[in-house]
Amino acid sequence: MIRSAAALLAMSVALAGCGGSGTGESKAQDGPEGCVTDYAEDQDYFPDKSTVEESELWDISYHDSYKTITLADTEKADGDPLRYVLYQCGTPKPKATGDLSDALFVQVPVTKVSVTSFNALAMVDRLGKNDTITGLSGQLLGSAKTDAWYAGVVKDAGNPMSIGEYTDLDREAVLGLQTQAILMSGFGEGFDDVSNARSAGLPGVSVSNRMEEHALASAEWIKMIAAFYNAEGAANAEFKTIKSKFDKVVSTVSGKVDDRDAGYLCVSAERGCEFIYGHGKDTLVGRLLTELGTGNVFTRDNDGPNGKPYDYEAAIGTGADADFFVVYDPMKMTLETLNSDPRMKRFQPFKKGAFIAGVDKNFEECRAKTYLDVDVLIRDLAIGLAPDLFPGEKGTCFTRSS
Repeated sequence: MIRSAAALLAMSVALAGCGGSGTGESKAQDGPEGCVTDYAEDQDYFPDKSTVEESELWDISYHDSYKTITLADTEKADGDPLRYVLYQCGTPKPKATGDLSDALFVQVPVTKVSVTSFNALAMVDRLGKNDTITGLSGQLLGSAKTDAWYAGVVKDAGNPMSIGEYTDLDREAVLGLQTQAILMSGFGEGFDDVSNARSAGLPGVSVSNRMEEHALASAEWIKMIAAFYNAEGAANAEFKTIKSKFDKVVSTVSGKVDDRDAGYLCVSAERGCEFIYGHGKDTLVGRLLTELGTGNVFTRDNDGPNGKPYDYEAAIGTGADADFFVVYDPMKMTLETLNSDPRMKRFQPFKKGAFIAGVDKNFEECRAKTYLDVDVLIRDLAIGLAPDLFPGEKGTCFTRSS
């Protein structure tokens, strides 16, 4: 992906808000319902709290009238942690001193957010907070033209404005919307989307769930998003349900597919794959395959968090032992690639039809939700690997070719 950050780097923005708002603070102009009207010290204003159980990238602490989220800066390997101070509407803003000197201060519950991360969009939707979305990236708005779920989110939000693409944001749109938080993807090292937004004085919030090593850790980011809405109770319940279903699938499959060698890969040039892009054991899905008990043919010299590309010779040598593939392209694109490139038939899973690929009809919806609905993801993988353990059941986001 190539980003143009020039528009943001040129900005020096102070978002408007009640009593004024500087670079490190974000407020809505109109306070939300439920604001504190009679503030008292030492009173706990957050009866619902979350505890981080799985994530290795973020944590949260509560301090009566405000809460602090601390998370790893995934764009900078040696960077300082990112901090967000969420203070209850109607209570004093905490002092920006010490560890909080560079924090983003946000009045909660938020009522005006913009979203450029499709994973974050899925979480906002799951929490029932689509009506707070006032701005979306052009990519997400574009998906609403072809995908029913995205169209539903846009309708719920009341037709939000386009705020540009990633960090190449529309200055006037961001200012006019009085955005309290921009929920952005933290893509990892080599990217600077969130960093540039914050440098330009915009309230960029890093949603780095895709950088988690474990699936349940990724799903747990719904708690982080919920903290901006004071919706921890709802997020805790959602995560508990996801974890319960996830663990049930693992229990069902455990010890029953350990004779399989699988691979998780991309094959469509239309989606950026020159030949094959395979995930090793240290990616989120690679770890899912390990958790299910299968071997992973793409593990050797492939320890990156998002896998690596293979040329033809390397791919054939590496994938020779595979007997099952999970292809993260839509099925139509996958079949077109297999039909147009006879080299693909050298792989046994493609030759024998022992593979699953993304569903065509709601591929974009699944792409947004997969790293939240990890219970659905692991179930889809399990059904593909061992359909006999799930008689009559079909995958939700992954399907067989016939």
